Amino acid sequence: MSIRIGLRQLIESIVLEEGFKDDLRYLVEKFPDHSADLESLGSKPKWIVWLAARFGEKPSRKETHPFEDAIETIKNFSKKDAAIGEKYRANAQFKSSIDEAFPLDKRSWNTPSDITTMSADEMETILGLSERKKQRIEVNVPEESMESDRVGKVGPWNLWMPTTRERSCKIAQYDPITKNPKTTWCTARMAGSNLFYNYIGRPGADITLFYIIKDEPEEVFDWLSVGFVNGKPSLEGKSGGISVDRDNEGLTSSRLKDILGSDYEQIMNKLGEKNKSLGGKHPARSKIADAAKSLEGLEYLTRGVSAEESTDLKKMVLQQQEISPEVLAVLANEPEFEVRWSVSEDSNTPAGALAALARDRKFRVRRGVARNKSAPAEVLKALARDRKFEVREAVAENSNTPAEALAALARDPEYGVRWEVAENSNTPAEALEALALDPSFSIRTRVAENSNTPVEVLTALARDPEYAVRLSIASNNSTLIEVLEALAGDENSKVASQAKLNLNNRKKKEALGESRLRQLIRLMV
Repeated sequence: MSIRIGLRQLIESIVLEEGFKDDLRYLVEKFPDHSADLESLGSKPKWIVWLAARFGEKPSRKETHPFEDAIETIKNFSKKDAAIGEKYRANAQFKSSIDEAFPLDKRSWNTPSDITTMSADEMETILGLSERKKQRIEVNVPEESMESDRVGKVGPWNLWMPTTRERSCKIAQYDPITKNPKTTWCTARMAGSNLFYNYIGRPGADITLFYIIKDEPEEVFDWLSVGFVNGKPSLEGKSGGISVDRDNEGLTSSRLKDILGSDYEQIMNKLGEKNKSLGGKHPARSKIADAAKSLEGLEYLTRGVSAEESTDLKKMVLQQQEISPEVLAVLANEPEFEVRWSVSEDSNTPAGALAALARDRKFRVRRGVARNKSAPAEVLKALARDRKFEVREAVAENSNTPAEALAALARDPEYGVRWEVAENSNTPAEALEALALDPSFSIRTRVAENSNTPVEVLTALARDPEYAVRLSIASNNSTLIEVLEALAGDENSKVASQAKLNLNNRKKKEALGESRLRQLIRLMV
């Protein structure tokens, strides 16, 4: 009997394992941009099970947020899952806050570790409660000042355009005791990551969020968010998008008409007129611009959001036209390498930050410093010895690289590095002379084109067996007349034609010069 039981358990475990693998494969195929995240989450099957139940081939549960938002929540929660479970067991205050936010008789799970039936919004709220001091959004907005965000009122509907994260929370409304928002909107969260600025500041689109909230709201459709993208209302019915009801169910134009009834046309006209008056420049975008100019602005912008959303906002900051050196110096320490990469390439990044980034573990960051025209000479000299040829290649390309570093790179074993040295306008004559003997004809061609190449080296290269090298000599304005005359009879017709063209241009310039000289002499006489 025990053998049968053991065999049955083994078979069941194999079936479950195969089912898990099938779910993972399906999700990776469906969301290829998140394959790395899914593979990482795959080390703990329960997260894949959660995602498959909502976004898999045969979903059995409904999730109001799109996959892109849900997986960010899962990533954040999976990192703190064990700690949150332990805190719930050991910390009475934390347990009380969880049970107050999610009464035992109304929630579908027992402990915060039991995520199977938990929604993404519940996870976000639990994350916020677990780090309440760190991620709390304080809403200290005077009631009288809120009217400046009011667009108008039509019938029982109040029309709002929130201009800050705090006003967004206040307009959308929240419980005064628990601070729980009345909606599930990620732009109105106070305990979890508030994505108001992430939406408003999204690159490549002018986005405006309008809130339509009924007097004394109670029902799901008494709270409405209607987003405008590039001047037009976005009513595609996408759940978890910018046009949704209180529970994040997507709105279409027909559903919105059903909800607003006879007030629909007047409301949409008012929202359209307000959006048009902005000229594509939502007031909230100024917060992102402020964050690029001051550390205080950066601290405000990233306050109360998760590490991932903070990184998203910092990327927006780095796309601003004016970024202060102080802000760049802070962003140079960002854990996300793409942020450090952008900082490494910015010409306003302070020398000290560039020196630190030149030692970054990611070669792309070091390469960014190597390309930076503001990088100090000593930093470029050090990077000229980098173990990655891509970094050395970028140093060789930089027109501010010291001549001595270029001379050393002229002997680099990598073809691409020598190629860039041969083309660099700062390369010293002795290095170009050495590169004129390079086994690669394309590098010799670059030497033949370089304005710094000595005439004696050009003269020697005029006898190069490769016609491409001779063609470049024939085009170089520093090539001696007698060398051009010899190349005018070259066996290669292209070389001969280019040499003749160069000779004719020289003669024309000389004739113009003589004519100008005669005019000056006449004027002097």
